[in-house]
Amino acid sequence: MLRRRDFLKTLPVLPALPLLGTVRAKITDVRLVRLKLLKEIGTYPDWVGGTRFSRVGGGAILEILTDQGAVGIGPDIDPAQLPQVKNLLAGADPFDIESHAARLSAMPSSGFRGPASVEIALWDLVGKLANQPLYKLWGGGRDKVPPYSSMLRLSRPEERAEIAVKLKQEGWQAIKYRCSFQTMKDDVRLVELTRKAVGDDWGIMCDANKAGLNWQSTRGVPWDFTRAAETAKEYQRMNVYWLEEPLPRYDFDGLAELNRLVEMKLAGGEANRGLHEFRWLLEKGCFDIVQPEIMLLGPTLLRKIAILAESMNKLCIPHVGDMRLGTICDLHLIASWANAPYIEIFNEVPVGDYVYPFSIFEDPPVLDKEGFFRVPQGPGLGMTIKKEFLENT
Repeated sequence: MLRRRDFLKTLPVLPALPLLGTVRAKITDVRLVRLKLLKEIGTYPDWVGGTRFSRVGGGAILEILTDQGAVGIGPDIDPAQLPQVKNLLAGADPFDIESHAARLSAMPSSGFRGPASVEIALWDLVGKLANQPLYKLWGGGRDKVPPYSSMLRLSRPEERAEIAVKLKQEGWQAIKYRCSFQTMKDDVRLVELTRKAVGDDWGIMCDANKAGLNWQSTRGVPWDFTRAAETAKEYQRMNVYWLEEPLPRYDFDGLAELNRLVEMKLAGGEANRGLHEFRWLLEKGCFDIVQPEIMLLGPTLLRKIAILAESMNKLCIPHVGDMRLGTICDLHLIASWANAPYIEIFNEVPVGDYVYPFSIFEDPPVLDKEGFFRVPQGPGLGMTIKKEFLENT
């Protein structure tokens, strides 16, 4: 009988195959690229009276260059942080994302123009070097995601209902309102008129925006627990999908108690920091939906938060991002998650239409007839800046 070892000796010896990608890309430079401002569309007031600007172009993007010619792009950062970022990344392998993210997170925060932007550019670079769209690198799953139209103005309930009807006709699947009227009566009437106008088969979300308020706040209308609970019960009656930030950010006990009182979902977390804060929120039962902000936390941490939420049977629907490259990164993340049914898109039509910030891109996401955004299929973020916006062309 032929023994296995003797049989193996009869097999021909195959030459070893060369390893693919033995030459690793190295980061050579990090720079800011200014974008031309081509048009001022206009301004409008948000729910607390702040001025919102609508523009075509302007601002900047971040570029991370490599010795292999690949260039990753991300949102703008504070120019004062550029020397430190260059020092952190010079000569580094862009694939060492966990290490880079940890070191970047230790840098001082600059709001939406900080270390998270660098990490987005790094992920874009990784996708380009791997020649894969990011959502595929992160597990794939879907090639389209429904956006909801996130409104920023505090307008007459009648006007808001008219806008909702138009959005439904365009294909939008849901709308989110700012519910910051002086009286609960008006907060409720806003939803009543819209629900009557659009029917029961369309999504309505409500953002109370109370996370950053207290009784000394001079902008916005703080709610006490009673108003939050009574408003939530009225919204539940009208089939509101979620109520967002109904109480101060760190009122964990109040949020958890309110969540126990209603079946409607509660959402929040856009300004919370660190995996530990989201674990606290979820363990205490504060929210059914967590909404981490990519421009504050970066993609690596958002992926961990989404897994944490999934492990507790909760949803993760990120806050809007920057309505440019940060929001595109959100789109890729959401497409790779099973527990993320929507992407938030600022769309305060007509002046604040989402098409204006997206106009810097070649082939940007566009709402289709079924109410979806297609996920970009190019490598990395899959976005190219139009040449007319680049100041050095």
